[in-house]
Amino acid sequence: MVLLQQQVRAHADEPLSYVRYIWHAVYKANALDLYILLVIVLGLGGVQQERAQGTAGFTLSLPLSRWRLVATRAVTGWVEVAVLALLPALLIPLLSPWVGQTFPFLRALQFSVLWAGCGMVIFALTFFFSTVLAGAYLPAIASVAAVVGCSMSAGLPLFERFPALDLIDTMHGAQLLLSPGNASLGAFAVPLPWLSLGLYALLALCLTGVAGGITARRDFP
Repeated sequence: MVLLQQQVRAHADEPLSYVRYIWHAVYKANALDLYILLVIVLGLGGVQQERAQGTAGFTLSLPLSRWRLVATRAVTGWVEVAVLALLPALLIPLLSPWVGQTFPFLRALQFSVLWAGCGMVIFALTFFFSTVLAGAYLPAIASVAAVVGCSMSAGLPLFERFPALDLIDTMHGAQLLLSPGNASLGAFAVPLPWLSLGLYALLALCLTGVAGGITARRDFP
């Protein structure tokens, strides 16, 4: 993707900076969609899904409480989500010199923070659906529908006044393009939407807590 940027820019109607091209090609396009799908895949599973496969008995027989099982899996999933979000921040600045361009590492890291924070709630949403819905595909379908519904509802007049609720727009991180490209480490946190990220983190914790409560009380024959 980075290696093809010069050919794409040569055919553009208007001059396009390298940073803005990367934003369009990675942080607002297919790479973002792929990241969301991978996060949903990471959120699938759990005791409810193991019950359909006949392996729930073994998991529940482990010397761990159900709350501990849920918490361990959730934390592991969030770490995996964060690692996935960090990949573009490592690869884009590293590959950009191959095409004679540079991409600020701190800028890429800011986008990774947005992806990790928003991915956290997408993972938790899928984790929750995997707890309450049986079947191998229903939780994934419900998660995709919820993400699409969230994106569509954000454009309604009722929600336009609350941009912090627009999950996909937060992941796009368009406001980061207005900040200086050579942002110092001290100014790293300034342009990030901490209100939105805080709300998503709280929602993720609530969804995980509800999933843990359901798992702890449910009878798995």
